Amino acid sequence: MTDKIIDWMHSNPLYVHPEDPLKHALHILLENNRTEIAVVEEQKWKGIIKLQDVLQQDSDKKISPFVRNCDRVASADLLVDKLQDIPTYIVNVEGELIGEITDMEWLHYHTEITKQLKQKDEMLHLYEMVFDTAYEGLTVVDDKGIIRLFNEAYSRYVKVPTEEAIGKDASLIIENTRLPVVLKTGVPERSQAHRLQGQNLVVHRIPIWKDNKVIAAAGILVYEGVSEIYQVIDQMEELDKVKHSKLKKDQPYKKSLHTRFEDLLGDSLCFTQTKKIARKASQSKAPVLITGESGVGKEQVAKAIHNESPLTNGRFISVNCAAIPEALLESELFGYSSGAFTGAEKGGKPGKIELAHRGTLFLDEIGDMPLTMQAKILRVIQEKSVERVGSNHQSTIDFRLITATNKDIKQMVLDGTFREDLYYRLYVIPIHIPPLRDRAEDIPIIVSHKIAELNNEYNDEKTIDHLVVQWMYTQPWKGNIRELINFLERLYVLAENQHMTLENIPELDDKQRLTSYNFLTNKKSVKSLSEEEEKEQIKETLKQVNGNKTKAAKLLGISRATLYNKISRYTLK
Repeated sequence: MTDKIIDWMHSNPLYVHPEDPLKHALHILLENNRTEIAVVEEQKWKGIIKLQDVLQQDSDKKISPFVRNCDRVASADLLVDKLQDIPTYIVNVEGELIGEITDMEWLHYHTEITKQLKQKDEMLHLYEMVFDTAYEGLTVVDDKGIIRLFNEAYSRYVKVPTEEAIGKDASLIIENTRLPVVLKTGVPERSQAHRLQGQNLVVHRIPIWKDNKVIAAAGILVYEGVSEIYQVIDQMEELDKVKHSKLKKDQPYKKSLHTRFEDLLGDSLCFTQTKKIARKASQSKAPVLITGESGVGKEQVAKAIHNESPLTNGRFISVNCAAIPEALLESELFGYSSGAFTGAEKGGKPGKIELAHRGTLFLDEIGDMPLTMQAKILRVIQEKSVERVGSNHQSTIDFRLITATNKDIKQMVLDGTFREDLYYRLYVIPIHIPPLRDRAEDIPIIVSHKIAELNNEYNDEKTIDHLVVQWMYTQPWKGNIRELINFLERLYVLAENQHMTLENIPELDDKQRLTSYNFLTNKKSVKSLSEEEEKEQIKETLKQVNGNKTKAAKLLGISRATLYNKISRYTLK
């Protein structure tokens, strides 16, 4: 519940008509123990009449000559605590009386506020207890880098009492701290190695955003040196051994050094759901069909499924069906025997399907596979055997099939360009990877990871400005993750300074750069705007992000649900 009058007012206010006799007003005033009452004509607010005026006049006279003006009139959107006096009459823009705040409503409001304040005090005390008793070192700095919260665990790490640390510059208390960098860039730094007081730690550095500005940053000490990390890894391996032994007892556990689900960057709701389905899929050998636009990371998801599956000891064989000419695709997939055709290697050559035996075969861009080849793949799936080109020998095979496409396979089946029987063989576990524009909240995580990779590769320590990250929310990213990664590398290489800003974006000319800068820096919190200003800012933001509501909400500093409500309220398209 908000503190606006509309949420607290009595919506059926008492009132009289100017043509009513004074005795009618007297009856209502005495019956309700009131000293004044509103006067309304044709639903329009006219003023008030007081008890003293009624008592001093002939009770049969009309009310109209005794109507008084009253400045205790307010809009329903006004905050309750802005009221100057009671009672207050609530009038809409058409001048109609729609409610009132009397002593009763005022008392109810203050009773509820007192209750809420007590609850908040109790919750704040609970937060303080959790903060201070947490095993992890926790600290929060304001936008100037000054320590505002500092728990006992962190105090133990740096050997500085909490009371001495609070109010000091973080760089003076925390050795090698990068919290000032996070404040400057607005980009989180998760699971980073950090040396503090001679001890190796793993830390998180998290920017805290409000109204499209970084207002603070939190530092979290996660692991105490490599020994604790190894303990966790050992525990995870033991869990994996139990998991894999249930699925395939004759296959020993082998730790994969390749793509895992933890490497699939993103915490957005839609992408988290994708990873959840993929994790479940990894524990079976059922065919998986991965769909999504170009560049969303379909092969990475396929690799993660393979590397956490019972077939992780086998090979992951990837074939791009769109990249191989139709004339060569059959020999590439099925292999060939000696002398099968001119130029064939002596002794023949196994195809990709054979190489995937006891592993995973990943057919990327399956929608581009010719119809004739589709029929042969269907036969392999059905018969679990493969025959090389130029040979009569059938080899039994056992592999997990994962396919991927950026095309609408269902529509292709209807159009007759994709076999229906093959489609249903592939469509056992469907996994859709959402485009980047639908999970824009994952952009900072991806940026943080890529910048760290580039710094490691180039042995540098470049940082990125938070305005660049905000600018990324306004972009369509039609090439998705691949386009974003390529953009970041281009920005990194071409930037002459250590701190990458809007000035370094090669795609922007001077006019576009100025427009972007003005848009990103001139936005006010929607909470501080009038309705008309708020409406215009929402319209402009939606225009900047091509109608993408997830991005718009992020730039406006509000939730998507709130944005949807405001779009409906202002009847925006």
